[in-house]
Amino acid sequence: MAEASPERTRPSGPSRIPRSGRKPGDRRVQVDRPEARYFRYGDQGTIVAKVAAIEPESRVGRAGFGARRLLFGRVLSTHEELEQRLPKWKALPIFSSDVMSSVAYATEAILFTLAIAGSAAFGYMIPISFLIVGLLILVTFSYRQTIRAYPNGGGSYIVAHANLGTLAGLVAAASLLVDYVLTVAVSVSSGIYNLAAALPILVGHEVPLMVGSILLVMVVNLRGLKESGSIFAAPTYIFLGSMLLMIGLGIVRTALGQHLQAPATQPFAPPIEGMSLLILMRAFADGCSAMTGTEAVANGVPAFKPPEWKNAQMTMVVMASLLGTMFLGMGWLAGVTGAVPSASGDSILSQIAQAVFYGRSPLYYILMFATMGILILAAQTSFADFPRLSSILARDGFFPRNFAFRGERLAFNSGIIALATVSILLVVVFGGDVNRLIPLYAIGVFTSFTLSQSGMVRHWWTERGPGWRKSAAINGVGAVVTAIVVVIFAIAKFALGAWIVLIIVPLLVVLMLFIGHEYRGTLVELHVRPEAVIGPPSRGQRVIIPMQDMRRDAIQAIKLGLTMSKTVVAVHVTDDLAAAEAFRARFEAQVRGVDLVIVESPYREFVRPLIRYLELTAEKDPSVVTIVLIPERIINHWWERFLYNQTAYRLRDALTGHPGIIVADVPFRRPR
Repeated sequence: MAEASPERTRPSGPSRIPRSGRKPGDRRVQVDRPEARYFRYGDQGTIVAKVAAIEPESRVGRAGFGARRLLFGRVLSTHEELEQRLPKWKALPIFSSDVMSSVAYATEAILFTLAIAGSAAFGYMIPISFLIVGLLILVTFSYRQTIRAYPNGGGSYIVAHANLGTLAGLVAAASLLVDYVLTVAVSVSSGIYNLAAALPILVGHEVPLMVGSILLVMVVNLRGLKESGSIFAAPTYIFLGSMLLMIGLGIVRTALGQHLQAPATQPFAPPIEGMSLLILMRAFADGCSAMTGTEAVANGVPAFKPPEWKNAQMTMVVMASLLGTMFLGMGWLAGVTGAVPSASGDSILSQIAQAVFYGRSPLYYILMFATMGILILAAQTSFADFPRLSSILARDGFFPRNFAFRGERLAFNSGIIALATVSILLVVVFGGDVNRLIPLYAIGVFTSFTLSQSGMVRHWWTERGPGWRKSAAINGVGAVVTAIVVVIFAIAKFALGAWIVLIIVPLLVVLMLFIGHEYRGTLVELHVRPEAVIGPPSRGQRVIIPMQDMRRDAIQAIKLGLTMSKTVVAVHVTDDLAAAEAFRARFEAQVRGVDLVIVESPYREFVRPLIRYLELTAEKDPSVVTIVLIPERIINHWWERFLYNQTAYRLRDALTGHPGIIVADVPFRRPR
């Protein structure tokens, strides 16, 4: 069979309209191409759709399309993807807002745990902080190597899957997905509580504000990564400036001999248990929440402008430097000012800011509002990475395929909406209580750290390029240290809620394995051998059309059936033989070349007898395919769904997948 040329597959040709010129005798021809509004011609005979080709035709559809444009912006072409890449100054707030914001609650979480051993235990704050910063430096160097080795994106899932196998990759992915959800819940909850500490009028309304904040971040992210970077850059840099100013001013005032004193507050007074190794482990685990999101830059390398991996490495170093400085500064100022965990809701950051900024001054409010902003925007790291990771999992067949598709603004809409939905559910269930959410936090990300670094050791061992021993040693130390942290988390946080994560992660892995099994089975079923030559059909076919009456939708189905087969049968099910004979007379007078079968149903059931007839007909001659054409009315209004097509739905559901029977809808549009 001859192959159709590209020209023959194009829309109908242009029309030529003669036009008169400005001067007598001038003539020109205007070429009117009907397809030009919807398509342009690409290379090698391809047709490229324009924006007009995706615009809905119905009034409601056009209204929805216009509303989305107003809310999210114009539709972006795939060819504009490179323009949506991020420069370093935009990438920093997007990929590091999580780790930057954690200084607002990580120090407080450590002190809350140490309070169980009494106020004397607060002296362990600085040693624990230095230990965490040392771990941060180690992880940063490890991920710099990962970025260099995987310049197209080296997230924990990709590295573990490529070097340690599918199961290790899925454990890393599940751990990250859980941690991304918890990041949104913890950061937004902490941000709103910090805002309520500055504005007591908001107390009691925290949960609705948290839900609204998550929805706001979701909407901004649906506008696209570059757009969200532009919107979130200012709050992030204001927070960084305010925090560094507070730390710098605190150092200067202390050096000048000024006494910094946190305001009096009702201290948190839990039952005293005395110092123990378990309490120190719990405090360390709480402080490690400051490192969640460290891997975000490695996951998002493809989002950077070229050269991607170099820009990502530089961004990661800047991020780690700022985090280490602010975390140590917060820990030191907490000890200098005497800030203590408060039972009245006054956060450690609020107490330190009041001590350094001379009470509730304008600088204090700038910092608190910036903290609220950065904590809410910390969810941005998850909104940047969760959809990207879920799209990779969908591409590999372990997540539903719709997660791999980009929306109108080149964002992974399914992942963004799924993350917002689960995060809102978590906030509502836990009442936005940060102290109840923190124990669930960070164990997932350190599990992914361990698997990623272990995978990198295997990578260097296999590649054995220049300097591979040094690289393998760095990643090996990182893997061992982060594995120890995971064990500490599991022991210290198990009774406080970490057991929930230890159950959810395996369940999520099992779910992804099940999805992968289903997709692989479908791939085998649908596989077409490369050497196979597709010829004409080898089986005959008969067409059967259910008919209730002589109606235009059924006649349209009959006309279609006659183009498909010489054997076309109309089936009429009735409980009134007299009316059926009248129908037969009219049918035979008006319809040619089509047989009519009348099925009497004295028990007044119409669908089941028709299904039984179709099944028996298909079984009589398995060498012939039975095609059932079901007339179906096109729905124009929502209420019509309850008035029409009910029998068609029942027939389609009952017959779909039946051996030897193919069901096809024949849509009928109501004449205007």
